[in-house]
Amino acid sequence: MKKIMFFLIAVTVTLSAGAQNISNGYLMKIPALPADSCNVTRAGVERFTQQVSALAGQLKDEIDTLNRTVNRHIKANEGSAQERAMKQMSQQYGMSQSDIEKMKNSKNMTAEEKQAFANKMMSQQTNMTVDEAKNLGKMSEAGRKAYAEAYVTEAMATSQADPKQQAQNDALKSQYYLVNSQQATVKKLSAIEQNISALYSPIEADPERQKMLDRIGQWNNKIMSMTGIDYGQGKEMDSLAVLIKNEQIAYCNKFTPRYRAALRKHLELLKTSMPDYQSLGKITAEVTKVQTGIEMPAGGTEIPALKAIDAYLNALQDAFDYNLYFPEDEN
Repeated sequence: MKKIMFFLIAVTVTLSAGAQNISNGYLMKIPALPADSCNVTRAGVERFTQQVSALAGQLKDEIDTLNRTVNRHIKANEGSAQERAMKQMSQQYGMSQSDIEKMKNSKNMTAEEKQAFANKMMSQQTNMTVDEAKNLGKMSEAGRKAYAEAYVTEAMATSQADPKQQAQNDALKSQYYLVNSQQATVKKLSAIEQNISALYSPIEADPERQKMLDRIGQWNNKIMSMTGIDYGQGKEMDSLAVLIKNEQIAYCNKFTPRYRAALRKHLELLKTSMPDYQSLGKITAEVTKVQTGIEMPAGGTEIPALKAIDAYLNALQDAFDYNLYFPEDEN
């Protein structure tokens, strides 16, 4: 029996550790930037792009699979989650089964019934009606402070007298802190993602970039207009070809180093923020469990971190986007 228990515990720990390391595993697989992104061959670019694309495809499949698993799990437990939510509302607001049934069919309630229902829930939670709550907003700062102090004193007395109320308040407090932690983490990661976006946008928005592309396009069009019967325009076509080549080389030398610097900073931010993405997944799973009773399937907590890695791989696939000239094109 002990051997069986030890085996089960070992398997559980292994599965848990495996789920937690999905994102770390992909992070380690990210291909390094080539030493030079301008002095390369088309074959070299193709090899690198295919390598990144293959990993990105594998990652997208992983994310899709995890999303489907999570959605199926939530749908399968939807009924019990609704029952739990109703039970929590019944305990928190003192709602009877009749009240719950009314709430389910709130579309059929009159305005008076809705008002009475809202008053009942507000009174149960705060000992005041909706209208009284509105009047609270009209109080002076001193009046609101006095009311808050009186309410806290009364709530503490009620909790001490009723252990069930104390347990309920503790559960609500735990949920409050979880949601606050979730919101703080989302805000932090949102700021990081905005910083990442700001790494790339100035490169694309640089007006000189489009001017250089326009010049290359104009010279190409001129060469195309000269093709056909030879009227001695060969030297001019050769001169235009040199202009195009030099502009393409200049284009790569000007914008590729900036893009590579953005990629390096992006990867740095990704790695340092990975614990926050993983933490967000775990906190979200805890919030879901507290609110619905549904536990997140293994690996589901890794989805935010995996999406962040996917965003970097999408940027990495464009590492050679500014390389327009390849030496073998002259052969």
